[in-house]
Order: sequence, then structure tokens, then C-alpha cells
Amino acid sequence: MDWSNVAAFAATEFLLCLSPGPAVLLVVGLSMRQGFWRSQCAAAGILTTNAVYFALSAAGVASLILASATLFYVVKIVGAIYLAWLGIKMVVPLIRALRSGAKAGAPLVEAANAPRARTAPLRLYWKGISIQAANPKNLAFFVAILPQFIDPHGPVALQMVVLGSVSVLLELPVLLIYALAFSSLARLITERVVLWIEAIAGGVLIGLAGVLAFERRA
Repeated sequence: MDWSNVAAFAATEFLLCLSPGPAVLLVVGLSMRQGFWRSQCAAAGILTTNAVYFALSAAGVASLILASATLFYVVKIVGAIYLAWLGIKMVVPLIRALRSGAKAGAPLVEAANAPRARTAPLRLYWKGISIQAANPKNLAFFVAILPQFIDPHGPVALQMVVLGSVSVLLELPVLLIYALAFSSLARLITERVVLWIEAIAGGVLIGLAGVLAFERRA
């Protein structure tokens, strides 16, 4: 097994993990809105989806999907629609607040102490799975990029296990750091500021959905 390939993959994966994609935006929003530990339920779902993608890539299923233009297009459109729906849900609360003319209130951490409904951990877990699975770019990553770090003359299954473990070990602390940083910010910012942050993140998701929907397949 070529460990230089593992090191190169680790460097590539780390840089990609740092970019604020839909998964990071989800964890950031939940950490500010519902706290650090609940955001980690979604993070667990995100990492579960990555593990599934590794299994699919190892089995060759992902290659079959990308080989079929029609099937890939269907997956891409479904993912784009779901991302747009999530983005709209994140924008709507700010629109409602602006229409109601509500003023900026106390810091979010004080508002969090008031009795209010919390999303069940299992629902947050499935939300993490769905938002990660809804982005076909993740599927493309495991087919277009991952094979470049695989030695076809070596034990492929072992290499997939090692690279999959490296991916999880890198992405987990990145999500943890994002969640810790933004859950701490909840002590300083108001509910209105969080609404704006979530709305901006929602706008990013809607924009990403548009790009995915109209992007031509290479």
C-alpha cells in the first residue's frame, strides 16, 4: 500500500473539509440555534453518508450512476430541488421577522433558555444524512477524485477502508471546530443576527441548487 497516496488524499480532503459547503452550513446553523451537542447529531448523519458513499464507490455503484447521463441527471435535479427547499426554509424566518417588524432582541443564548420546542436528535441525524446525500457533487467526488489515490495493483478494499477512515478522522474535528466556534458566538449575537446568518446560508443553498440544476454534465 502506497502511503504517499494516503498523505496526498488527506491533504486534499482536509482542504475540501474547510470549505463552507451545505454540510458545514447546516452544522453552523444548528450549533447557534439548538446548541453544540444537537449539531453533532447532524454531523453524525453527514459522516454516515460519507461512509455510504465510500462503500458505493468501492462497489462500483457510483461509477454506474455517473456512466448513465439520465440517471445522473435525475439524481442531480432531485438533489437541487431538496437543497433549494432547505434554503427556502432558512430564508422564510427572516422574511417573517421583517414583516412583523420585530426588533432585535436579547442575545441568542438568553433566548435559548426560554422553553421552546427542540428538534429530536434522530431527526437532526436524518437531516444531516439527507442534506449530504442531496448534493450529487459528493457522489462525483468519490468517483472522480477518490480513484486517483487508489493503487489498482494493491489491495483495493483495504485502501478504501484506510481512505474512508482518514476522511472521517479529518472531517469530524473540522465540524466540531465549526460547531464550537459558532455555538460560542450565540452568547454575543442576537436572534435577529442569527436569522440573517441563516438567511444568507439559505441563499447560498438556493444558489447552489440553481448551479446544480443548470450545470451541464461533463
